[in-house]
Amino acid sequence: MSRTATPTVQKHKPRRPLNRGLILDRAVALIEDEGPGALSMRRLGSSLGVEAMAIYHHFAGRGELLSAIGDRLLEPLHALELGGNWCEACRRFATALRDVAVARPATFQLLGLQPFDTPSSLAPVEQLLRVLVADGFTPAAALAVYRATVSYARGYALAEATGFTVDAAKPDGRRRLAALPRGEFPILAGRARELAALDADVGFELGLEALLTGFAGHPTGAKARRRASRPAEHPG
Repeated sequence: MSRTATPTVQKHKPRRPLNRGLILDRAVALIEDEGPGALSMRRLGSSLGVEAMAIYHHFAGRGELLSAIGDRLLEPLHALELGGNWCEACRRFATALRDVAVARPATFQLLGLQPFDTPSSLAPVEQLLRVLVADGFTPAAALAVYRATVSYARGYALAEATGFTVDAAKPDGRRRLAALPRGEFPILAGRARELAALDADVGFELGLEALLTGFAGHPTGAKARRRASRPAEHPG
């Protein structure tokens, strides 16, 4: 007697409930996978398996979504230890900001020219300013140092993410330089092998060191340096 085959019931794994964290994770993954121009509410909804309108229950619009992605992008800055010397604090801040861009280059390209001005994004800024003021900078001078440091790090990171104009450290860059007429470009074409010694890390550190050394030599920075070098005073 033959048995009738029991139809197999396919069990679908239940989808995770939609929430802000899940949306942000998927948005960043979408940007990194498909490029800065890939993000739209419709495309994001499709990648989440929902209608675009479902996202609006969690974010009022694209602007709020981008702002939240910026907060997510800068989360590593909250873990920075910035206490102590102002120069080292600036160096750590700038390096961490570039590290963020290296880890998420497409997302940084999308957001790197926008102000990061939410309370969450400003918390590490406040921490750095406190270090600068504690070391003798006026609040205005501290803000100037912060702006210069972050502008350098942000600009360098964006150039690195999109591709340096001159980059002899990479084979494609060397080939482009080699194609130039040496008579007109004796440095760029004729000495490309020497230019290749400057990779992205070396270039960043060299520029950052020059910037911070310049601030240290400025009257305000020199005053802060003298203050930081004094032995701590203990009550008698």
